[in-house]
Amino acid sequence: MLKYLGTTLIAYISYKVYNWTSCPEEIKHLPALRYWAFFHFVFSKDSFDDKCRKDFQPMFDKYGVVRAFTPFGWGVFIGDPKLCKEAAALVDVFPKQDLKNAPISGLLMKYFGRSQVISNNGDEWKRHRKVINPIFNQTWNTELFGDCAKDVISEWEKHVGDEIKVRDIIQKMTLDVFGRAIFDVNFNAVKGNESRLYVLYNSIIGQAFGQVLYLFAPFMEHVPFFRRPKLSKEIDEYYELIEEMIAEKKRQIQEGSTRSKDLITAFIESNEKEGEFKLTTDEIKHNINAFISAGHDTTSNTLTTALYYLARYPETQEKLRAEILEALDNPTELVTPTIDQLKRIPYLDMTIKESMRILTTAANVQRDTVKTHTLSNGLTIPKGTQIFFHLWGIHNNASAFPNPEKFNPERFSDIHNQESRNWQPFMTGPRSCIGMTLSLMEQRVTIAMLLQKFEFIIQKENPNYEKLFITPMGLVHPKDLTLTVKLRD
Repeated sequence: MLKYLGTTLIAYISYKVYNWTSCPEEIKHLPALRYWAFFHFVFSKDSFDDKCRKDFQPMFDKYGVVRAFTPFGWGVFIGDPKLCKEAAALVDVFPKQDLKNAPISGLLMKYFGRSQVISNNGDEWKRHRKVINPIFNQTWNTELFGDCAKDVISEWEKHVGDEIKVRDIIQKMTLDVFGRAIFDVNFNAVKGNESRLYVLYNSIIGQAFGQVLYLFAPFMEHVPFFRRPKLSKEIDEYYELIEEMIAEKKRQIQEGSTRSKDLITAFIESNEKEGEFKLTTDEIKHNINAFISAGHDTTSNTLTTALYYLARYPETQEKLRAEILEALDNPTELVTPTIDQLKRIPYLDMTIKESMRILTTAANVQRDTVKTHTLSNGLTIPKGTQIFFHLWGIHNNASAFPNPEKFNPERFSDIHNQESRNWQPFMTGPRSCIGMTLSLMEQRVTIAMLLQKFEFIIQKENPNYEKLFITPMGLVHPKDLTLTVKLRD
Protein backbone atom coordinates (compact mmCIF):
# COMPACT_ATOMS: atom_id res chain seq x y z
CA MET A 1 0.00 0.00 0.00
CA LEU A 2 2.76 2.45 0.98
CA LYS A 3 4.64 1.57 -2.19
CA TYR A 4 1.53 2.34 -4.25
CA LEU A 5 0.99 5.68 -2.47
CA GLY A 6 4.63 6.60 -2.93
CA THR A 7 4.50 5.81 -6.64
CA THR A 8 1.31 7.84 -7.01
CA LEU A 9 2.83 10.80 -5.16
CA ILE A 10 5.96 10.73 -7.32
CA ALA A 11 3.83 10.55 -10.46
CA TYR A 12 1.70 13.49 -9.30
CA ILE A 13 4.74 15.63 -8.46
CA SER A 14 6.35 14.74 -11.78
CA TYR A 15 3.16 15.75 -13.60
CA LYS A 16 3.05 19.09 -11.78
CA VAL A 17 6.73 19.79 -12.47
CA TYR A 18 6.25 18.89 -16.13
CA ASN A 19 3.30 21.28 -16.47
CA TRP A 20 5.23 24.00 -14.65
CA THR A 21 8.33 23.74 -16.82
CA SER A 22 6.65 23.05 -20.18
CA CYS A 23 6.44 26.03 -22.49
CA PRO A 24 3.08 26.55 -24.28
CA GLU A 25 3.30 25.73 -27.98
CA GLU A 26 2.02 29.20 -28.96
CA ILE A 27 5.08 30.96 -27.53
CA LYS A 28 7.80 28.37 -28.14
CA HIS A 29 8.94 30.27 -31.23
CA LEU A 30 9.82 33.33 -29.14
CA PRO A 31 13.48 33.85 -28.29
CA ALA A 32 14.10 32.72 -24.72
CA LEU A 33 16.33 33.98 -21.97
CA ARG A 34 18.72 31.55 -20.35
CA TYR A 35 16.67 29.06 -18.34
CA TRP A 36 17.59 30.45 -14.92
CA ALA A 37 18.11 34.06 -16.00
CA PHE A 38 14.93 35.30 -14.32
CA PHE A 39 15.85 33.69 -10.99
CA HIS A 40 19.36 35.10 -11.16
CA PHE A 41 17.86 38.50 -11.94
CA VAL A 42 15.55 38.39 -8.92
CA PHE A 43 18.05 37.14 -6.36
CA SER A 44 21.11 39.06 -7.54
CA LYS A 45 21.97 42.20 -5.56
CA ASP A 46 23.51 43.88 -8.60
CA SER A 47 22.14 47.19 -9.85
CA PHE A 48 18.86 46.80 -11.76
CA ASP A 49 20.22 48.42 -14.92
CA ASP A 50 23.33 46.23 -14.94
CA LYS A 51 21.17 43.11 -14.71
CA CYS A 52 18.88 44.33 -17.50
CA ARG A 53 21.85 45.16 -19.69
CA LYS A 54 23.20 41.64 -19.25
CA ASP A 55 20.10 39.56 -20.00
CA PHE A 56 16.96 41.40 -21.03
CA GLN A 57 18.05 44.46 -22.97
CA PRO A 58 20.00 42.80 -25.81
CA MET A 59 16.99 40.55 -26.43
CA PHE A 60 14.51 43.44 -26.34
CA ASP A 61 16.67 45.49 -28.71
CA LYS A 62 16.78 42.60 -31.18
CA TYR A 63 13.35 40.99 -30.84
CA GLY A 64 11.06 43.29 -28.80
CA VAL A 65 9.34 40.33 -27.11
CA VAL A 66 10.98 37.41 -25.29
CA ARG A 67 9.96 34.52 -23.10
CA ALA A 68 11.48 33.58 -19.77
CA PHE A 69 10.96 30.85 -17.22
CA THR A 70 9.61 32.27 -13.94
CA PRO A 71 8.41 30.77 -10.64
CA PHE A 72 4.92 30.79 -12.19
CA GLY A 73 5.88 29.02 -15.42
CA TRP A 74 6.82 30.54 -18.75
CA GLY A 75 6.05 34.24 -19.08
CA VAL A 76 6.08 36.69 -21.98
CA PHE A 77 8.09 39.90 -21.52
CA ILE A 78 7.15 42.79 -23.81
CA GLY A 79 9.86 45.37 -24.48
CA ASP A 80 8.28 46.83 -27.62
CA PRO A 81 6.41 50.14 -27.10
CA LYS A 82 3.68 49.55 -29.69
CA LEU A 83 2.87 46.03 -28.52
CA CYS A 84 2.85 47.22 -24.91
CA LYS A 85 0.27 49.91 -25.71
CA GLU A 86 -1.81 47.43 -27.70
CA ALA A 87 -1.88 44.83 -24.92
CA ALA A 88 -2.41 47.42 -22.16
CA ALA A 89 -5.59 48.56 -23.88
CA LEU A 90 -7.06 45.04 -23.70
CA VAL A 91 -7.98 45.02 -20.01
CA ASP A 92 -10.56 42.25 -20.49
CA VAL A 93 -7.88 40.00 -21.97
CA PHE A 94 -4.87 41.07 -19.88
CA PRO A 95 -6.24 42.19 -16.50
CA LYS A 96 -4.24 42.89 -13.38
CA GLN A 97 -3.45 39.93 -11.18
CA ASP A 98 -6.33 39.32 -8.75
CA LEU A 99 -4.81 39.39 -5.27
CA LYS A 100 -7.60 37.15 -3.97
CA ASN A 101 -6.11 34.28 -5.98
CA ALA A 102 -2.50 35.42 -6.18
CA PRO A 103 0.29 33.17 -4.86
CA ILE A 104 1.52 35.74 -2.35
CA SER A 105 2.35 35.48 1.33
CA GLY A 106 -0.23 36.03 4.03
CA LEU A 107 1.60 39.11 5.28
CA LEU A 108 1.64 40.68 1.83
CA MET A 109 -2.09 40.01 1.60
CA LYS A 110 -2.51 41.55 5.04
CA TYR A 111 -0.66 44.66 3.88
CA PHE A 112 -2.27 45.15 0.45
CA GLY A 113 -5.75 43.82 1.24
CA ARG A 114 -7.97 41.71 -0.99
CA SER A 115 -9.97 44.56 -2.53
CA GLN A 116 -8.56 47.92 -3.58
CA VAL A 117 -8.48 49.94 -6.77
CA ILE A 118 -4.94 49.10 -7.85
CA SER A 119 -5.44 45.33 -8.12
CA ASN A 120 -9.19 45.01 -8.72
CA ASN A 121 -10.62 44.36 -12.18
CA GLY A 122 -13.91 44.73 -14.03
CA ASP A 123 -16.95 45.96 -12.11
CA GLU A 124 -15.06 45.88 -8.80
CA TRP A 125 -12.44 48.24 -10.20
CA LYS A 126 -15.15 50.53 -11.62
CA ARG A 127 -16.87 50.61 -8.22
CA HIS A 128 -13.71 51.92 -6.57
CA ARG A 129 -12.79 54.31 -9.41
CA LYS A 130 -16.25 55.90 -9.26
CA VAL A 131 -15.39 57.21 -5.80
CA ILE A 132 -11.78 58.10 -6.56
CA ASN A 133 -11.98 59.80 -9.97
CA PRO A 134 -13.34 63.20 -8.83
CA ILE A 135 -10.44 63.65 -6.39
CA PHE A 136 -7.76 63.22 -9.06
CA ASN A 137 -9.65 64.95 -11.87
CA GLN A 138 -9.19 68.45 -10.53
CA THR A 139 -6.99 71.45 -11.22
CA TRP A 140 -4.15 71.43 -8.72
CA ASN A 141 -3.19 74.52 -6.77
CA THR A 142 0.55 74.98 -7.28
CA GLU A 143 0.83 76.78 -3.92
CA LEU A 144 0.29 73.46 -2.15
CA PHE A 145 3.32 71.94 -3.90
CA GLY A 146 5.25 75.15 -3.39
CA ASP A 147 4.70 75.13 0.37
CA CYS A 148 6.09 71.60 0.63
CA ALA A 149 9.06 72.50 -1.59
CA LYS A 150 9.79 75.45 0.70
CA ASP A 151 10.07 73.02 3.62
CA VAL A 152 12.79 71.13 1.74
CA ILE A 153 14.55 74.37 0.85
CA SER A 154 14.55 75.44 4.51
CA GLU A 155 16.17 72.16 5.51
CA TRP A 156 18.78 72.24 2.76
CA GLU A 157 19.70 75.85 3.55
CA LYS A 158 21.12 74.48 6.81
CA HIS A 159 23.52 72.28 4.83
CA VAL A 160 24.78 74.59 2.09
CA GLY A 161 28.19 73.39 0.94
CA ASP A 162 27.62 69.92 2.37
CA GLU A 163 26.80 66.67 0.67
CA ILE A 164 23.18 65.74 1.32
CA LYS A 165 21.32 62.46 0.98
CA VAL A 166 18.88 63.59 -1.67
CA ARG A 167 16.18 60.94 -1.64
CA ASP A 168 15.64 60.92 2.14
CA ILE A 169 14.08 64.36 2.35
CA ILE A 170 12.54 64.27 -1.15
CA GLN A 171 10.62 61.14 -0.18
CA LYS A 172 9.36 62.88 2.96
CA MET A 173 8.29 65.86 0.89
CA THR A 174 6.34 63.74 -1.60
CA LEU A 175 4.58 62.05 1.33
CA ASP A 176 3.65 65.48 2.71
CA VAL A 177 2.38 66.57 -0.71
CA PHE A 178 0.29 63.47 -1.18
CA GLY A 179 -1.13 63.72 2.32
CA ARG A 180 -2.20 67.31 1.88
CA ALA A 181 -3.36 67.07 -1.74
CA ILE A 182 -5.25 63.79 -1.60
CA PHE A 183 -6.09 63.13 2.05
CA ASP A 184 -6.18 66.68 3.46
CA VAL A 185 -3.81 65.37 6.14
CA ASN A 186 -0.48 66.96 7.11
CA PHE A 187 2.00 64.17 7.80
CA ASN A 188 4.63 66.81 8.65
CA ALA A 189 7.32 64.38 7.49
CA VAL A 190 9.86 67.06 6.46
CA LYS A 191 9.55 69.56 9.29
CA GLY A 192 8.52 67.37 12.19
CA ASN A 193 10.29 64.62 14.03
CA GLU A 194 10.36 61.34 12.12
CA SER A 195 6.78 60.68 11.02
CA ARG A 196 5.77 57.31 12.46
CA LEU A 197 3.81 56.49 9.32
CA TYR A 198 6.86 57.30 7.18
CA VAL A 199 9.12 55.09 9.32
CA LEU A 200 6.67 52.19 9.34
CA TYR A 201 6.03 52.43 5.60
CA ASN A 202 9.73 52.22 4.73
CA SER A 203 10.32 49.37 7.17
CA ILE A 204 7.36 47.38 5.84
CA ILE A 205 8.34 47.87 2.19
CA GLY A 206 11.95 47.01 2.96
CA GLN A 207 10.96 43.72 4.57
CA ALA A 208 8.13 42.81 2.19
CA PHE A 209 10.16 43.27 -1.00
CA GLY A 210 13.72 43.11 0.27
CA GLN A 211 13.33 39.57 1.60
CA VAL A 212 12.97 38.05 -1.87
CA LEU A 213 12.66 34.45 -0.67
CA TYR A 214 9.12 35.06 0.62
CA LEU A 215 7.97 36.50 -2.70
CA PHE A 216 8.49 33.14 -4.40
CA ALA A 217 8.14 30.78 -1.43
CA PRO A 218 5.34 32.39 0.63
CA PHE A 219 4.82 29.18 2.63
CA MET A 220 8.12 29.92 4.39
CA GLU A 221 6.24 32.36 6.64
CA HIS A 222 4.72 29.33 8.37
CA VAL A 223 8.03 27.55 8.93
CA PRO A 224 9.58 27.90 12.42
CA PHE A 225 12.47 30.37 12.51
CA PHE A 226 11.28 31.89 9.21
CA ARG A 227 8.17 33.61 10.52
CA ARG A 228 8.16 37.41 10.41
CA PRO A 229 6.61 38.70 13.65
CA LYS A 230 8.23 42.14 13.29
CA LEU A 231 6.63 42.68 9.89
CA SER A 232 3.23 41.50 11.12
CA LYS A 233 3.37 43.80 14.14
CA GLU A 234 4.41 46.80 12.03
CA ILE A 235 1.57 46.22 9.56
CA ASP A 236 -0.86 46.22 12.50
CA GLU A 237 0.58 49.48 13.82
CA TYR A 238 0.57 51.01 10.33
CA TYR A 239 -3.13 50.29 9.91
CA GLU A 240 -3.83 51.67 13.37
CA LEU A 241 -2.45 54.99 12.12
CA ILE A 242 -4.69 54.79 9.04
CA GLU A 243 -7.68 54.07 11.29
CA GLU A 244 -6.78 57.17 13.32
CA MET A 245 -6.75 59.20 10.10
CA ILE A 246 -10.22 57.91 9.24
CA ALA A 247 -11.55 58.60 12.74
CA GLU A 248 -10.18 62.16 12.68
CA LYS A 249 -11.74 62.79 9.28
CA LYS A 250 -15.10 61.51 10.55
CA ARG A 251 -14.86 63.93 13.46
CA GLN A 252 -14.13 66.80 11.08
CA ILE A 253 -17.09 65.83 8.91
CA GLN A 254 -19.39 65.84 11.92
CA GLU A 255 -18.09 69.27 12.94
CA GLY A 256 -18.29 70.58 9.38
CA SER A 257 -14.60 71.51 9.33
CA THR A 258 -13.41 69.33 6.44
CA ARG A 259 -12.96 70.44 2.84
CA SER A 260 -15.05 68.68 0.22
CA LYS A 261 -12.40 67.38 -2.20
CA ASP A 262 -10.28 64.87 -0.33
CA LEU A 263 -10.13 61.13 -0.76
CA ILE A 264 -10.77 60.01 2.81
CA THR A 265 -13.96 62.11 2.96
CA ALA A 266 -15.08 60.57 -0.34
CA PHE A 267 -14.39 57.09 1.02
CA ILE A 268 -16.30 57.75 4.24
CA GLU A 269 -19.28 59.17 2.35
CA SER A 270 -19.33 56.12 0.07
CA ASN A 271 -19.35 53.87 3.13
CA GLU A 272 -22.49 55.58 4.38
CA LYS A 273 -24.35 55.04 1.10
CA GLU A 274 -26.33 52.02 0.08
CA GLY A 275 -26.01 50.49 -3.35
CA GLU A 276 -23.37 49.39 -5.83
CA PHE A 277 -20.77 52.08 -5.04
CA LYS A 278 -20.61 51.50 -1.29
CA LEU A 279 -17.11 50.74 0.00
CA THR A 280 -16.55 48.63 3.11
CA THR A 281 -14.38 49.76 6.02
CA ASP A 282 -11.61 47.32 5.03
CA GLU A 283 -11.75 48.54 1.42
CA ILE A 284 -11.36 52.12 2.63
CA LYS A 285 -8.29 51.24 4.71
CA HIS A 286 -6.67 49.22 1.96
CA ASN A 287 -7.33 51.90 -0.65
CA ILE A 288 -5.73 54.54 1.58
CA ASN A 289 -2.68 52.31 1.94
CA ALA A 290 -2.61 51.63 -1.81
CA PHE A 291 -2.45 55.34 -2.56
CA ILE A 292 0.17 56.00 0.11
CA SER A 293 2.29 53.20 -1.40
CA ALA A 294 1.84 54.17 -5.05
CA GLY A 295 1.41 57.91 -4.63
CA HIS A 296 4.68 59.24 -3.27
CA ASP A 297 7.53 56.77 -3.79
CA THR A 298 7.45 56.90 -7.58
CA THR A 299 7.52 60.71 -7.62
CA SER A 300 10.36 60.92 -5.11
CA ASN A 301 12.39 58.43 -7.14
CA THR A 302 11.98 60.49 -10.31
CA LEU A 303 12.80 63.79 -8.59
CA THR A 304 15.95 62.26 -7.12
CA THR A 305 16.95 61.00 -10.56
CA ALA A 306 16.32 64.40 -12.15
CA LEU A 307 18.49 66.17 -9.57
CA TYR A 308 21.30 63.69 -10.18
CA TYR A 309 21.33 64.30 -13.93
CA LEU A 310 21.05 68.06 -13.49
CA ALA A 311 24.10 67.92 -11.22
CA ARG A 312 25.93 65.57 -13.56
CA TYR A 313 25.31 67.82 -16.57
CA PRO A 314 25.61 71.41 -15.29
CA GLU A 315 24.99 72.86 -18.76
CA THR A 316 21.55 71.20 -18.71
CA GLN A 317 20.93 72.53 -15.22
CA GLU A 318 21.90 76.05 -16.27
CA LYS A 319 19.75 75.95 -19.40
CA LEU A 320 16.74 74.80 -17.40
CA ARG A 321 17.32 77.38 -14.68
CA ALA A 322 17.52 80.18 -17.24
CA GLU A 323 14.22 79.11 -18.78
CA ILE A 324 12.60 78.91 -15.33
CA LEU A 325 13.79 82.38 -14.32
CA GLU A 326 12.64 83.89 -17.60
CA ALA A 327 9.17 82.36 -17.25
CA LEU A 328 8.97 83.72 -13.69
CA ASP A 329 10.04 87.24 -14.82
CA ASN A 330 13.45 86.93 -13.11
CA PRO A 331 12.23 87.13 -9.49
CA THR A 332 14.46 88.53 -6.76
CA GLU A 333 12.81 86.28 -4.17
CA LEU A 334 11.68 82.67 -4.18
CA VAL A 335 8.27 82.34 -5.88
CA THR A 336 5.89 79.47 -6.53
CA PRO A 337 5.19 79.19 -10.27
CA THR A 338 1.61 79.32 -11.50
CA ILE A 339 0.20 76.84 -13.98
CA ASP A 340 0.43 79.45 -16.75
CA GLN A 341 4.09 80.12 -15.94
CA LEU A 342 4.89 76.39 -15.95
CA LYS A 343 3.45 76.15 -19.46
CA ARG A 344 6.18 78.56 -20.56
CA ILE A 345 8.95 76.19 -19.43
CA PRO A 346 8.93 73.39 -22.05
CA TYR A 347 12.48 72.34 -21.17
CA LEU A 348 11.25 71.47 -17.68
CA ASP A 349 8.81 68.92 -19.09
CA MET A 350 11.50 67.57 -21.38
CA THR A 351 13.88 67.11 -18.44
CA ILE A 352 11.25 65.35 -16.34
CA LYS A 353 10.30 63.03 -19.20
CA GLU A 354 13.92 62.12 -19.84
CA SER A 355 14.49 61.45 -16.12
CA MET A 356 11.48 59.11 -16.07
CA ARG A 357 12.69 57.38 -19.22
CA ILE A 358 16.30 56.80 -18.25
CA LEU A 359 15.30 55.51 -14.81
CA THR A 360 11.78 54.08 -14.99
CA THR A 361 10.97 53.45 -11.35
CA ALA A 362 7.97 51.16 -12.02
CA ALA A 363 10.17 49.08 -14.27
CA ASN A 364 8.06 45.98 -14.83
CA VAL A 365 4.26 45.66 -14.73
CA GLN A 366 2.65 42.23 -14.55
CA ARG A 367 -0.65 41.14 -16.10
CA ASP A 368 -2.57 37.86 -16.35
CA THR A 369 -3.97 36.41 -19.57
CA VAL A 370 -7.58 35.28 -19.10
CA LYS A 371 -8.36 34.66 -22.79
CA THR A 372 -6.14 33.36 -25.57
CA HIS A 373 -5.40 36.35 -27.78
CA THR A 374 -3.40 37.09 -30.93
CA LEU A 375 -1.64 40.47 -31.09
CA SER A 376 -1.24 42.51 -34.28
CA ASN A 377 2.26 41.11 -34.90
CA GLY A 378 0.83 37.58 -35.05
CA LEU A 379 1.96 36.55 -31.55
CA THR A 380 -0.65 34.36 -29.84
CA ILE A 381 -0.58 34.48 -26.05
CA PRO A 382 -2.41 31.50 -24.54
CA LYS A 383 -4.79 31.75 -21.61
CA GLY A 384 -3.03 31.36 -18.27
CA THR A 385 0.24 32.95 -19.44
CA GLN A 386 1.62 35.78 -17.36
CA ILE A 387 2.80 38.75 -19.38
CA PHE A 388 5.12 41.50 -18.23
CA PHE A 389 5.15 45.02 -19.63
CA HIS A 390 8.86 45.70 -19.28
CA LEU A 391 8.77 49.50 -19.18
CA TRP A 392 12.48 49.66 -18.40
CA GLY A 393 13.19 47.56 -21.47
CA ILE A 394 10.95 49.78 -23.60
CA HIS A 395 12.57 53.01 -22.41
CA ASN A 396 16.06 51.61 -22.97
CA ASN A 397 15.27 49.97 -26.32
CA ALA A 398 17.62 51.49 -28.91
CA SER A 399 15.02 51.22 -31.67
CA ALA A 400 12.50 53.20 -29.60
CA PHE A 401 14.99 55.66 -28.09
CA PRO A 402 18.27 56.07 -30.02
CA ASN A 403 21.33 56.23 -27.74
CA PRO A 404 19.19 55.24 -24.73
CA GLU A 405 22.11 55.40 -22.29
CA LYS A 406 22.53 59.13 -22.97
CA PHE A 407 20.61 61.67 -20.88
CA ASN A 408 19.10 63.87 -23.58
CA PRO A 409 16.02 65.97 -22.72
CA GLU A 410 15.98 67.32 -26.30
CA ARG A 411 14.68 63.97 -27.52
CA PHE A 412 11.27 65.17 -26.26
CA SER A 413 11.39 68.60 -27.93
CA ASP A 414 8.59 67.53 -30.28
CA ILE A 415 5.63 66.10 -28.37
CA HIS A 416 4.45 64.38 -31.55
CA ASN A 417 7.68 62.60 -32.50
CA GLN A 418 8.23 58.86 -32.23
CA GLU A 419 10.15 59.05 -28.97
CA SER A 420 7.37 61.04 -27.32
CA ARG A 421 4.84 58.45 -28.49
CA ASN A 422 7.00 55.62 -27.15
CA TRP A 423 7.27 57.21 -23.68
CA GLN A 424 4.95 55.43 -21.22
CA PRO A 425 6.21 55.36 -17.60
CA PHE A 426 2.64 55.77 -16.31
CA MET A 427 1.40 52.98 -18.59
CA THR A 428 -1.33 53.60 -21.17
CA GLY A 429 -4.88 52.41 -21.68
CA PRO A 430 -7.75 52.25 -19.16
CA ARG A 431 -5.43 51.16 -16.32
CA SER A 432 -2.88 53.94 -16.72
CA CYS A 433 -1.78 55.64 -13.50
CA ILE A 434 -4.57 57.81 -12.08
CA GLY A 435 -1.99 60.01 -10.34
CA MET A 436 -0.06 61.04 -13.47
CA THR A 437 -1.27 64.66 -13.53
CA LEU A 438 -0.60 65.10 -9.81
CA SER A 439 2.89 63.61 -10.05
CA LEU A 440 3.93 65.69 -13.06
CA MET A 441 2.65 68.91 -11.50
CA GLU A 442 4.48 68.17 -8.26
CA GLN A 443 7.71 67.50 -10.15
CA ARG A 444 7.39 70.70 -12.20
CA VAL A 445 6.81 72.94 -9.19
CA THR A 446 9.48 71.28 -7.04
CA ILE A 447 12.26 71.48 -9.63
CA ALA A 448 11.30 75.04 -10.60
CA MET A 449 11.61 76.13 -6.97
CA LEU A 450 14.76 74.19 -6.11
CA LEU A 451 16.63 75.61 -9.11
CA GLN A 452 15.65 79.15 -8.13
CA LYS A 453 17.46 78.65 -4.85
CA PHE A 454 20.26 76.14 -5.34
CA GLU A 455 22.93 74.80 -7.63
CA PHE A 456 23.34 71.04 -7.43
CA ILE A 457 26.87 69.70 -7.78
CA ILE A 458 28.30 66.19 -7.91
CA GLN A 459 31.99 65.90 -7.11
CA LYS A 460 34.19 63.78 -9.38
CA GLU A 461 35.16 61.59 -6.44
CA ASN A 462 31.49 60.83 -5.75
CA PRO A 463 30.92 57.08 -6.40
CA ASN A 464 27.90 57.99 -8.54
CA TYR A 465 29.77 60.46 -10.75
CA GLU A 466 30.45 58.12 -13.66
CA LYS A 467 27.41 55.92 -13.16
CA LEU A 468 24.30 56.27 -11.03
CA PHE A 469 23.95 53.26 -8.75
CA ILE A 470 20.39 52.05 -8.35
CA THR A 471 18.56 49.43 -6.32
CA PRO A 472 18.34 45.82 -7.58
CA MET A 473 14.56 45.23 -7.49
CA GLY A 474 11.12 46.65 -6.67
CA LEU A 475 10.41 50.31 -7.32
CA VAL A 476 13.82 51.14 -8.75
CA HIS A 477 15.53 54.25 -7.39
CA PRO A 478 18.99 55.80 -6.88
CA LYS A 479 20.87 54.10 -4.08
CA ASP A 480 22.54 56.26 -1.42
CA LEU A 481 22.89 59.26 -3.74
CA THR A 482 24.53 62.34 -2.26
CA LEU A 483 24.86 65.75 -3.93
CA THR A 484 26.42 69.03 -2.84
CA VAL A 485 24.01 71.97 -2.54
CA LYS A 486 25.21 75.50 -3.14
CA LEU A 487 23.22 78.72 -2.90
CA ARG A 488 22.72 80.16 -6.35
CA ASP A 489 24.82 83.23 -7.14
